[in-house]
Amino acid sequence: MKKIDKWKMEEELQKALAIEFVSDYCRENKLSINKLEKQRFSLSYNECGFLQPSDVKPNGLINDQETMSKATLIIRKSGDELIIEETPYTREYLKK
Repeated sequence: MKKIDKWKMEEELQKALAIEFVSDYCRENKLSINKLEKQRFSLSYNECGFLQPSDVKPNGLINDQETMSKATLIIRKSGDELIIEETPYTREYLKK
């Protein structure tokens, strides 16, 4: 019997729900859902987001900033609402 990683399963479900939530926004703003699905997903207390991994190889602290993932689309909880926010990297990595 295959062991189920509940944490990974929960994270995949959360990512799927977030993609469903932003899908209309992406269509209306000509952003690629396919590209979004391939990005990393991060969830914190009152926001979650999609991140474009860096293709720069780490070289200690010399290029630390260049190796960090770049947030491309953020879902933030504000009061009782969920708000979708673009970042400076949204169009660069998610345009169709």
